[in-house]
Amino acid sequence: MYRLNFCEYNRSNHDFDTIYRPGGSGDYLFLQFKSPMKVYIEDKIIITRENACILYTLGMPQHYQAVHRFRNNYIHFSSDENPARRFPLPENAVFYPENAVQIDSLISRLQQEYFSGLPHKEDAVNALMTLLFLSISRSMTQETVQKDEAGHLYPLFQTLRLEMLTQCEKDWDIERLCQRISLEKSQFYVYYRNFFSSTPKNDLLHARLEKAKNLLSNEALQIKEVAQLCGFGSQAHFTRYFKKCCGCAPGAYAKHRET
Repeated sequence: MYRLNFCEYNRSNHDFDTIYRPGGSGDYLFLQFKSPMKVYIEDKIIITRENACILYTLGMPQHYQAVHRFRNNYIHFSSDENPARRFPLPENAVFYPENAVQIDSLISRLQQEYFSGLPHKEDAVNALMTLLFLSISRSMTQETVQKDEAGHLYPLFQTLRLEMLTQCEKDWDIERLCQRISLEKSQFYVYYRNFFSSTPKNDLLHARLEKAKNLLSNEALQIKEVAQLCGFGSQAHFTRYFKKCCGCAPGAYAKHRET
């Protein structure tokens, strides 16, 4: 059962203000920093970004200072058990949950409930606190899973991308690419963009055009043959993309290379 002792949403103190409680606050303290803070943990100083969080457990020193502007959300609460052990969560350490907006919203609702005076306020507070820590735990678990997946998938994507770019004349449709990695289209696109800041279509088109530029220096090859050797479906298709990306038609480019 969670018991809310005090809650502040979007609290501002004086610039550069410092909070220092060497013996803790006598209860649990959950903080969401809305501005950069210097957090002192043992002999280390951590300068946080916006939306950093920390859960101080019972008896732990609480020491933090605004880098400049001081603004945060915080919850002082008591509990029959340590929420960091139940869900689990980091304790007495700075962390960055992915669901910062949801955390902000839940703390706002907690403050409203705290001052509401409505019937069953304690039950509502307990439900919101449970939802807060549960949502943070799920967010961080999902983030860990995604990082693990990304670490496993990156070398597979690298190998596939290299094969695609060095054999760009082949038919690399999206279904074929997805089958090689065993991912759905939407997942494949997300990972590809995250890894290479591009799309398969753009990378493949660039590789084909670069190959075409080299082949156009061969006087024995006609434009139609260059298009086929580079994987374009037709000469018209090739000419349209080449002119759009290179600023001139393939024939004009070839003549320019000859001079």
